[in-house]
Amino acid sequence: MSSTRFRLRWISLAAVFSLSLIAIDARVSSSDGKKPKKTPDQTAPFTFKVPVDVVVVNAMVTDKKGSPVKDLTINDFKVYEDGKPQPIHTFSLETYRPVQEPVEGTAKKQSPGEPAQAETATTPRYFSLVIDDLNSPAMEQFYRALEAMKKFVTNQMLPGDLVMIYAVSGRAEFPFTSNQEALLQYLSELYKKLNLSRTTKADCPQLTDLQAYRLANSVADMDSLDVAIIEYCSCMDCTNLSRDTIEQMVLAEARKQYYEEMHFRQVALSSLRQHVRSLRHFEGRKSVILFSPGFIAEDVRYEIQEVVDRALRAGVVFNAVDARGLYTVGFDASERVNTASNPMVLARKISALQEARMSQADPLSQLAAETGGYFHHNNNDLYAGMKVIAERQTYYYVLTYASPDIRNDGRYHKIKLEVSRPGIEVTYRKGYYAPKEEISFETRKKEDILEAMQAPGNLNKIPVQFSYSFYQLDENRYQLVLLIQVDVRGIKFLNEEARHRNLMNLVVAAYDEKDHYIDGLDKQIEFSLTNDGYANLVNYGMTSKVEIAVPPGRYKIKAVVREGVQTKMGSLTKVLEVP
Repeated sequence: MSSTRFRLRWISLAAVFSLSLIAIDARVSSSDGKKPKKTPDQTAPFTFKVPVDVVVVNAMVTDKKGSPVKDLTINDFKVYEDGKPQPIHTFSLETYRPVQEPVEGTAKKQSPGEPAQAETATTPRYFSLVIDDLNSPAMEQFYRALEAMKKFVTNQMLPGDLVMIYAVSGRAEFPFTSNQEALLQYLSELYKKLNLSRTTKADCPQLTDLQAYRLANSVADMDSLDVAIIEYCSCMDCTNLSRDTIEQMVLAEARKQYYEEMHFRQVALSSLRQHVRSLRHFEGRKSVILFSPGFIAEDVRYEIQEVVDRALRAGVVFNAVDARGLYTVGFDASERVNTASNPMVLARKISALQEARMSQADPLSQLAAETGGYFHHNNNDLYAGMKVIAERQTYYYVLTYASPDIRNDGRYHKIKLEVSRPGIEVTYRKGYYAPKEEISFETRKKEDILEAMQAPGNLNKIPVQFSYSFYQLDENRYQLVLLIQVDVRGIKFLNEEARHRNLMNLVVAAYDEKDHYIDGLDKQIEFSLTNDGYANLVNYGMTSKVEIAVPPGRYKIKAVVREGVQTKMGSLTKVLEVP
């Protein structure tokens, strides 16, 4: 589809206030009839310091009966990093199940030392139903997961709930909606969109993912190698082959399987990391329910910790449902078995298979336990797990402290949490990996904007509205005119040397009805306003006119705005017809 580049013109907000943009790196200053004098601080690049890294710890505290303990105070907790006590900066009790709002006038003011009161459900519940279609899923696992999702949408969605659907392969994404009918319709066709390919695995020898990992990485495990060699020779003629030759053939198959599986593990975790990060700008109860057969975690520990860290920073509770259902003692129907194997090999293979299945469940358990979620496993009734997630009152404490080690060396830091009350059980994250490299303000800005463009819904921390009109240019083209309004009243500005300062980015993108990108615009505006200019900006907001020439058709327009002081964001998506 042909198109022209966006042409941007900023409209004056009032007679005494105008915005002047210069190329991409535009400055914005007040206009009071006098041209402001250039000073060193005004001409210097505008920068913000990236805030100190904060470590978030979600702690589930239960009594001997498994009931949540909800009356602890900040004085009951002690947190240690690498054996050293750390001061707790923030402390709260939260729940992601809606609770009855207090009657007006009955809310009790909390005094110092009193137990934290769980926040009431004044914001919507967001449920992200995620299906892992990368880690060698079997077809029946897909069907069980989809049926459980349908039951969840039908029976567990409450008024005000928002549900989205996402596949880690990126082949399917349905944005947050409260429309049950639309969700059920999408779920009924979802299997056509999912990644149905499976990892190529050799028939001889048949290796579990754990065996392949150990063999490919020379992990000390002679049993895996011996079993694989015996099995190889039970289905292949090894009469004229030396032990070294057979071993190299087995190792070659192990490496091939391992590297393919590792690729899918890394892609899946990268997708999950980006997904939970994109949820951080939504205000409400955010819960991810991941359906996955699990995966071997030995070589992706850092990536798993990154997903946990992103989820905690985004206020997302991670729940996991083991899509394999009930674990069997022997082989599943979906698993190939070499019938030529002798009884000794079969016995050792069953043992290896059970070990692999337990290992595959570990990362799912970790994602749930370290974010205050629930892990449903070893049960064919997948909907039962979703019902528990939606219905049970899962209270958890949220503590934060500043990371004492600011080095970006990728090192693992151990966390220990102590609670003074005896006879209770505490579940929390046991540590985190430090970043491998420093994240600059510019990098965070780019990541935020990209994720906002891909977010499954509109962000509401900065109100954004736009209207549109169009007129015909010629027989095949129309001029689409977009008028974008940004409400800045809730945005904080820095006060420096009698100036109100902030750095704002506006991104607008247009997509056709097949969701193909047509064209877009990215503008950066640096505000350095006098009191009068700032007052006018607050009163009138920021308005932008965008024009684009397009053929007749149906278009999706998305506008994203981000400010630099508190990194608040707002976005709006509209579908429109031209003509």
